[in-house]
Amino acid sequence: MTTAKHLLQTLKAFHLDNPEASWEELRDNLRDIAEEALGNPQGEAYGLVLSEVSENLAEIAETMPMGLAQAQAVLMAQRVLEAAQGRHSGDLRGLVELLNGDLKGSIDKYNQDRTFDSKDLVSASICKSLSTGISQETSTATTFQSLYDAFKAERGGDKSENTLKNWKSCTSTIVGHLKDADMAKHTRATFVGLRDALLAGGEHKPSSINKIMTHASSVIGWAVATGLIERDYTKKLSITKGSESARTAFTGDHLKTLRAWAMGNLGEDWKASAIALGVATGARIGEIHQLTGSDIYKDNGQWVMDINDKDGKTLKNSFSRRTVPLLGIPEDHLEKLSQTQGRLFTQSKSGFDQLVNQIIRDLLGTKAGEGLSFHSLRHSMASDLKAAGVSVGIAQAILGHSSGSLAFDLYGGNAAASRGLMVEALRLVR
Repeated sequence: MTTAKHLLQTLKAFHLDNPEASWEELRDNLRDIAEEALGNPQGEAYGLVLSEVSENLAEIAETMPMGLAQAQAVLMAQRVLEAAQGRHSGDLRGLVELLNGDLKGSIDKYNQDRTFDSKDLVSASICKSLSTGISQETSTATTFQSLYDAFKAERGGDKSENTLKNWKSCTSTIVGHLKDADMAKHTRATFVGLRDALLAGGEHKPSSINKIMTHASSVIGWAVATGLIERDYTKKLSITKGSESARTAFTGDHLKTLRAWAMGNLGEDWKASAIALGVATGARIGEIHQLTGSDIYKDNGQWVMDINDKDGKTLKNSFSRRTVPLLGIPEDHLEKLSQTQGRLFTQSKSGFDQLVNQIIRDLLGTKAGEGLSFHSLRHSMASDLKAAGVSVGIAQAILGHSSGSLAFDLYGGNAAASRGLMVEALRLVR
C-alpha cells in the first residue's frame, strides 16, 4: 500500500509511523505537542496548518491499518488538535483540560521518575522545598531569572549564539525591572507595568519592547506548560502603534531593478551573485555569506542551494537547515559557482553586509534607515508566497522559517514539501 507524502509526514509527527510504539510513548509525544501549543502561540498561518493536519488525521483514521495503541493515539491526536485550534482562537480550556486530565498521567510519571540533582533541566532553585515535613516559602523559587534558566536549559540546546545572546539581553532587561518578584504570584499588572516602564524609559523602540515582551511570554508560557507556575498573564501586551518592523518588503519594481542589475553583472561583480541568490531564495544574508561551492549543486536535474552548518558554518537554529531550488539564475553561472573551491564570498561578514546593502541602496536610490535592505528580499519572498496562495508548509520549507512546533515537524526541513512542490511555488513568484 502506497501512503501519500502528506500522510507520511502526519504519521511521523505523531510517531504513528512506528507500529511498535507503545501507548505510553505515543501519549508522551502528544503531551509534548499539547505543551508546545500552550507555551508557544503561533501566528495566523498556524491555523491553516492545524486545519490541514486535522484533515490528514481524519484520512488516516479512515484508510490506515493500525493497532490498538495507534488507534488510541489517533483519537487523542484529534482531541489535541481541536484544543490547539481553540487555543489559536483564544480558548485555553481544551489544552488545560487535556494536560490536567488524559495527558496528565505521563507528566506525573515523568515527575515521579526524575532524580532531582544539579543536572536536572529544571533547576533546584525553582522546585518547591522537599525538606522533611517543612513547608518553606521561598521568594526566589520562581523568579523570572530562575524560570529563564530552566527554560534555556531545555530549549536552548539547538539555538544559535545570536539567539542565546538576544535571550540573555531580554532577560537582563526584564529582571532589571521585575527583580526577585515571584512569578507564581504575578498578575496582569506585573507585565503591563513592565511594558509601560520600558516605554516610559525611552531607551527602547516599540519594536524592541515587543521583542522583550514576546520573550517574557515565551518563558512564562513554558513555565505554565511544564507545571512550574499556574498562571500566565503575559499575552496580548504588544505595542501596536509605532511598533512596525523597520525592515519592509521590496516592491515589484524594486525586485525588477535588483534582478536586472544582478543578471547583467554576474561573473563581473561578486555582489551580483549575492543579490541573485537572495532574490531567488529569500535566504538570510548570513546564510548567503557562508555558502561554499559545494553548497551549489544539481540534484535530479534541478539546481539547488544547500543551507547547512557543515565545515564551521552556523545557522540561526536547527530549522534553518534546508535545500532550496534555484530558479531564475543562468545555468552556466550556477555551474561556475559550484566549481568554486571553498567560500563563494571571502569578505568578512561585516564587510559583506555593508557592501551588499550599499549597492542595494545605490540601485534603488534609498538611504540607510529607510527600512529596505538585503533582508527585505526575505520579506518579499514571504509576502509573495502568501499572496500566491502557497501552502504554509511549503513556504516554511523554502524560508527555513519556523518555530519548531508541530507545523515544522510536518512541513519543515525538505522532508515536509517535495522538491517538485517547492519548485512550483518558486515559479509562481520568481
